[in-house]
Amino acid sequence: MNESMQVYLSAWPTVWAMDTGRYLVGATLMAAILALFWRAGLARRKLQARDPATGQRRREFLASLRTAFIFSLLGTIVAVGDHQGWITIYKGFGQAGPAYLVGSLALMLVAHDTYFYWVHRAMHHRRLFALFHRTHHLSRTPTPWAAYSFAVPEAIVHAAFVPLFLLVVPMHGLGLLAFGIVQILRNVMGHAGAEVHSAAFGPGRWLGWNNTTTHHDLHHETSRYNYGLYFRWWDKLMGTEHPDYRRKFEAIIAPEARTTQPAIAGRVLVRTIAALMLAGGLVVAAEPTRAEGSPVGRWATPGVAAIVELAPCADTSGLCGTIRWLWDAVDEKGRPRLDAQNADTALRTRPLLGLSILSGLTRSPNGSWEGRIYNPEDGQTYRATVRQTAADTLTVEGCVLFICQKQAWRSASALAAVLR
Repeated sequence: MNESMQVYLSAWPTVWAMDTGRYLVGATLMAAILALFWRAGLARRKLQARDPATGQRRREFLASLRTAFIFSLLGTIVAVGDHQGWITIYKGFGQAGPAYLVGSLALMLVAHDTYFYWVHRAMHHRRLFALFHRTHHLSRTPTPWAAYSFAVPEAIVHAAFVPLFLLVVPMHGLGLLAFGIVQILRNVMGHAGAEVHSAAFGPGRWLGWNNTTTHHDLHHETSRYNYGLYFRWWDKLMGTEHPDYRRKFEAIIAPEARTTQPAIAGRVLVRTIAALMLAGGLVVAAEPTRAEGSPVGRWATPGVAAIVELAPCADTSGLCGTIRWLWDAVDEKGRPRLDAQNADTALRTRPLLGLSILSGLTRSPNGSWEGRIYNPEDGQTYRATVRQTAADTLTVEGCVLFICQKQAWRSASALAAVLR
């Protein structure tokens, strides 16, 4: 047995364990997040009305294990190439420092996105689709377990990227590890079936050049458009981005996406009337004196659906926010609207008017206020960040892990002055 084969056989079990473990950890983590936070808000971000087919997860899981095996067969070639000197993998920072590690990792991600776009698009050619890509598209409504659900030929094509890239660009071993982690995390997020990215990833936003779950889910739903993996660049340049992507992403992350269309129309009417009431002086928006840089005062939520007063908490532990006015403070029978969705059944009889929804807001070094926010629509409490972005504007953001929703609240008195 020659030396190269000995190196291959000794390295392969480790490579196989890493490739398989990476898939299992990534897919399990995303499936656990979906299960734990489904009722806390992810259910409202479900991207398709249909559910995964019976037996789909089992098929995806078994196909992905096969792909991890194929990845390991080709990936072990890297170990042989490093041993034989065909490629260069730095073990420390003696030859190339931390800056090279970061730069080469960024280059590898950009190169991989380019490689993925073009081979992915080629596999959609009618003469190649059945052999290469049909297995993956059996998951029309994908789940995180579909991340590596490839036919054997497609798995080989994807596995070839790393050895080919290393023939041209030397990498740190730590950089290769980071690449593998980023690759699987972005992959399972793209197949989550519910949007797990925040509004900052929307088109036109500062992270909008990244793909989102909505972006890749549209590819599965239509079997066309959106061929990129990490970024939107190639789809934008080549005109292959789904024309409805922006609208669908913005709808799925907007608060209005939680309601039916009639309810949305009714809410628009209610907000218009509420604004007119403010203009007429029918809503008292008197505010406490606000200290410099402090959000203390009364703030109107989007559409003037409510006015929330921020003031020192009763126990002096930071600031608290209390609902002081609601347009729909009573139901159709004239009874006060209650906190009916609260997870604690004993609290479901308390009125929404006068309810404290922001608590424990304390000043952070960057000037924002950190605390907790309660959402009466789902009865859940989230981490909250409040920033005063202008004299009359407050940005309120509530987050569960990396899933955030952001609103802009306007100063009630300023809004009334403008509308009068």
